Amino acid sequence: MRVGLISDTHFPTVATRLHPAIFQVFEGVDLILHAGDLTGPDVISILEQIAPVIAVRGDQDQGLDHLPVQQVLELGGKRIGLVHGNRPRWLEWPGFTWNMFFGQRWFLAPRFYVSVVRRFEGENVDCIVCGHVHRPFIGDVNGTLVANPGSAYINILDRRTQPGQYVSVGMLEINGGSLQASIVPLPERWQELQREWFGKVEREA
Repeated sequence: MRVGLISDTHFPTVATRLHPAIFQVFEGVDLILHAGDLTGPDVISILEQIAPVIAVRGDQDQGLDHLPVQQVLELGGKRIGLVHGNRPRWLEWPGFTWNMFFGQRWFLAPRFYVSVVRRFEGENVDCIVCGHVHRPFIGDVNGTLVANPGSAYINILDRRTQPGQYVSVGMLEINGGSLQASIVPLPERWQELQREWFGKVEREA
């Protein structure tokens, strides 16, 4: 079973379209998991042209209250947790300020992924798919495989706080008893007009 992983599309509130390479990368997958921050319902209908989609709600998904905050899925004999991963605003706001002034992603520290794993305590999951931090990650966290496909777009803040960051999605291969996650970088040489938070506009080159 092949599962496409995607997160933080931010369409259409920031990105004006989905990265065109997503359709090639996800061709032939059995299912697509979206780990939140869709920011609009059209993302699901577009991705459903490729394969069925299961999504959870992120902190930027106002108006998508019908989506669960997290869920556990039975896929190919494995239990997969799906969550965006954001924490309370009062906890994350100091980190946002740190990002702006010091150019570092404070919540990329191991404690972020530890908090993600704790959300599924007692659920006996084999893997957790999350998003939120706009940076890809695959690793073992306290005995659980965690996969973050990264962000399907990059904004100005990402470029400042995470030099060398790239647009990416992920793949999850479930074959019998084996479970393997991978990151798929997407080409950045495509013209995309993006609306930014402070009325600025950025063009991808």
